[in-house]
Amino acid sequence: MARLLVLLCALLSCASALVVPAAAQVVVLPAHTARAPMPTMTSADKKAKAAVRKQKSARSAAKRFKVTATGKLLRHRAGQAHLKRKKRPQQLQKIRRIGQCDQAELKTYQKMLLVVPKRG
Repeated sequence: MARLLVLLCALLSCASALVVPAAAQVVVLPAHTARAPMPTMTSADKKAKAAVRKQKSARSAAKRFKVTATGKLLRHRAGQAHLKRKKRPQQLQKIRRIGQCDQAELKTYQKMLLVVPKRG
């Protein structure tokens, strides 16, 4: 108990020596270093920023199609998932082939994949 009292007294005497005068703690900055208010974005600025932003392709379409060198899209045929025992061998052979995307949907899928077709 006596040791605790001695330690407590020693800490209090050291703490009074470490106290810094109040005048030294106040820091006054010159007026020219004050920060200016942040500018607000206008709708024109937002449109310009959106135009520069990197385009993202549709990830669902990217997983389903492969782009050829000329800009056409290749796809897998449906019917491969299950119930293969009841299908004829000729039908299974057709299913295994890779086909091109139909002309009716080609432009839509090219936009989704950000593909620019080559002009032949």
